[in-house]
Amino acid sequence: MKKAFTLGEVLITLGIIGVVAALTIPALISNHNKKVVAARLSKAYNTISNAIRLSENDNGMMSDWPTGANMNVDSFWNTYLKPYFSGARICDNCRACGYPSNCTDPLTFGTKWAGIGQWALETNSSRLLFQFSDGTVIFFPRNTINEAGEAAYVSYLFIDINGAQKPNEAGRDVFCFVRDYEKGRISAPQGDCKASVLYCTYEIMSNGWQIPKDYPYRL
Repeated sequence: MKKAFTLGEVLITLGIIGVVAALTIPALISNHNKKVVAARLSKAYNTISNAIRLSENDNGMMSDWPTGANMNVDSFWNTYLKPYFSGARICDNCRACGYPSNCTDPLTFGTKWAGIGQWALETNSSRLLFQFSDGTVIFFPRNTINEAGEAAYVSYLFIDINGAQKPNEAGRDVFCFVRDYEKGRISAPQGDCKASVLYCTYEIMSNGWQIPKDYPYRL
């Protein structure tokens, strides 16, 4: 006499497998996404850091690079940045890098992006935008002019690890660094990621380029 599972036993087994899968698969996907985000962020940061070091060898310290309002963007790009990246291209504005038409509107796209209000995403007056061959977009700060016509230096450097692809939100695929004009270096602002998305980069870097287990933003 051959033994076999009854239909009820098969259904129960499948149900158990389904429950286990429902509990474990989301965690596996989340862990995978965290590794991908951390790896791309680390790669982008190291790429731009190495390029700056190479440029400093040829062009002097970054603290001495031109930042004035009359600085020619194309000249700056061709002299200080382009020769030190492989396959990177400059964007005239955020739309030229593939972002939606409202990328210049600080009350919609900009607020969603940074979570901290306005920061002039569109800008060639405050940031130089360029894109790596893998789609990563760098928003490199130079400077702008305030309402009084005086120089107003922009410090935040943003790295969008997947360019115009969604979600386009800080802490998820957009990460914040700071350009120190006096010391001539780029670093991550220190603070609590739960308090502000500005500090999420530091938490990832200080954790050995790994997303912390208690990271507050869904990836």
